[in-house]
Amino acid sequence: MSRIVKLASGLACAGLIAGCATHPAPPISATQLRYARSFSLFTLYWAGKSMDGIPLIEADGLGDYNPTIGVTLYYGNCLKQSVTKLGGCKLPLRITTVWYVPHSNASFGRNDYTRFHGVPADIVDGGDEIELYTDAMAVDVIGATPKITLEAVHHLTTFNRRPSAAWPAFPPPEFTPGVSLKQLAAERARKGTTGATGPEPPSDLQPNPQPSR
Repeated sequence: MSRIVKLASGLACAGLIAGCATHPAPPISATQLRYARSFSLFTLYWAGKSMDGIPLIEADGLGDYNPTIGVTLYYGNCLKQSVTKLGGCKLPLRITTVWYVPHSNASFGRNDYTRFHGVPADIVDGGDEIELYTDAMAVDVIGATPKITLEAVHHLTTFNRRPSAAWPAFPPPEFTPGVSLKQLAAERARKGTTGATGPEPPSDLQPNPQPSR
C-alpha cells in the first residue's frame, strides 16, 4: 500500500465525503467541480464525472491541498468501514495526483511494471492500485477491485487542462520511477553522471528526461 493510500484513506470519513454517512452522497455539484478544476499548480487526472456508473462525489481543491498527500477525486459511496485503512471508509474509486518524490516501490508489495497511455506504470500487489508516472507527477488510481482500477486507468484524462500537441495528456516522466534518493545517489556516485537506473523498473520502461514545464 503506497504512502498516498495510507494518508488519503484517513481523510475519507473526516467530514469530506458525504458518502461515508448513512445516506448516499449526491454527485459533485457544478460549483464544486469548477472550484476543483481551478487548481493550477500541476495537472490533475480523473476518469470523468462518472466511471461505469460510479459518480464523482467529491474533489479536493486548492484550499484542501497538502503537498505530501496531493489532490484526490473521490468516486461513489462508502462500501464498508475498513479497520485496515486508518478506520476510514473504503470507496469504490479514488484518483490522486501528487508531485513525485523519489522512493523505492519495494514496500508496496508485488510490483508489475507496464505502460498505460504511453507512460510507465506500476500495478501494485495484484491490481487494486495502479500508479502511473507522467511529467513531474505520480497518479495513483485505487479501486475497490482490480477491475474497477483498471477500467478507471483506461479512462484517465486530464482534469484541469486541455491536452494539446505541444503538451499532451501524458508527457513522459521527468524522473526514474521506483528509485529512492539513496539509490539515485549511489548510482550517480558509481557512474559519475546525473543519470540513474535501479533495480526497478526494467530498462525498457526507463523514461527519457523531459524539459520542466
